[in-house]
Amino acid sequence: MKETEKNKNSTSGMGVGATSILMVFVILCLVVFAMLSLVNANADKKLNDRLATRIRAYYSACDKAETLLEDMDGRLEELYRENPEADSYLQACLAYLDGAGGVAAQEKDGSGVRFSFSVIINDEQHLSVVALVPKSPGVGEPYYTIKTWQTMARQAWEPDEKLPVFESDLPLPLME
Repeated sequence: MKETEKNKNSTSGMGVGATSILMVFVILCLVVFAMLSLVNANADKKLNDRLATRIRAYYSACDKAETLLEDMDGRLEELYRENPEADSYLQACLAYLDGAGGVAAQEKDGSGVRFSFSVIINDEQHLSVVALVPKSPGVGEPYYTIKTWQTMARQAWEPDEKLPVFESDLPLPLME
């Protein structure tokens, strides 16, 4: 009888030491996951700040380009009123565009005068705009047509072709 009473009073299972070790492990895991979440959130914030800066710079450049085009549109309208004939209008446009600051009149072809300009976005990029002034715009039609409006790198991209994986003066072993 004594043996059965002894078995009833004793408890089986993990002791206090094993429970404490398990709790320390769980708390340690929670702290590690919390730190990883904090580092990830901080990296996301820095990325979002850089992206917001880039977006503001891009739209600022777009605003400058549109302001320049608006000024050009007014001047092109004046030139069209002063020179209603197609050839004289294109010659006046070519002369105006060559003298406009930052604008390059590239070519005069059968469809009109093509011109381009660029606006700096940041140290790495610029906004490139190419437009065409038609020979004779119709009533209610624009005095230019935008052909390209794109972001371009300010410098040519040069790939890094070296890969410094292992540099040693030791002779390589011969494989047999």
